[in-house]
Amino acid sequence: MPFNAVQANRLLEKKLADLSAKAVLPAAMLFLVAGTVRAQLRARAADRVEIAPEMLEDVERTLCGAPYLPRDRFPLDRAQAAALFGDLTGLVRQSEPHLAEALSIIEAALAGGSLSLDSAFAHHVAGDDIFFTAFGEKTPNAPRLLNFLIQAALAPRLAAVAEAAYAHFPKDRSWNFGHCPVCASPPLMARLVDKVGERRLTCSFCQLEYRAKRLMCPYCGEEDLKMLEIFTAAEVPGYFVHVCLRCKRYIKTADFRELDRPSLPVLDDLESLTLDLAAQGQGFGRPVLSAWGF
Repeated sequence: MPFNAVQANRLLEKKLADLSAKAVLPAAMLFLVAGTVRAQLRARAADRVEIAPEMLEDVERTLCGAPYLPRDRFPLDRAQAAALFGDLTGLVRQSEPHLAEALSIIEAALAGGSLSLDSAFAHHVAGDDIFFTAFGEKTPNAPRLLNFLIQAALAPRLAAVAEAAYAHFPKDRSWNFGHCPVCASPPLMARLVDKVGERRLTCSFCQLEYRAKRLMCPYCGEEDLKMLEIFTAAEVPGYFVHVCLRCKRYIKTADFRELDRPSLPVLDDLESLTLDLAAQGQGFGRPVLSAWGF
């Protein structure tokens, strides 16, 4: 469906109010998160993207698992991303002192030429976390801050491109993989919707939400129910974790169908951090970062 800014804003504010009422995030973190997603929504609402069919992979190859639009072919709007980066730095300055201190190091590197936004954008698109980990050594009090800023600055454009590309995807063809049909990146979150509990996955790179098989590990494709387990935690109702005994990975799932709660995957991911700790404590891992760069 085409992006609806009014509907998206309504859902966002409802979700933020829900998070604020529960106090599941520290006040400083909620301030930064809320400011970020509102700025991203403004950028997304102003963006207009058209994807020509010739930019896309042959659909038959995609239906065999190839990306419909590889990550390195995503047409970026660097001016938009740079402007959003600037907005986000303003939020960081108003946040906690250790983040402001790390930001000053990032800005000094940009001013001195040892870091460039274009280079950082390219490293994110390439999935090069080594670059961000190495830079994080310069900001030990906030080692993931640069990753957060770059990922957040690019997110609206990536989402707009993915949506425009997915509009060309044939609606009468089924998708049998766990990874994103557009960029082939692994999913970040899952959620169940509608009465039948349709499973939808959200891409960790372009945030496209797409329908996927319900009883399948989205990372290795395991479908043997003996290898797939589920657990929950009482302190985070509405969420559960699918773990795969084959690849030892997990994915969190939001199921609010009987709870009348708003669901926004990138914020659901934050709200359910307790489950990440529980899954990792049992020896399972997630092959993707959060939507916030950590």
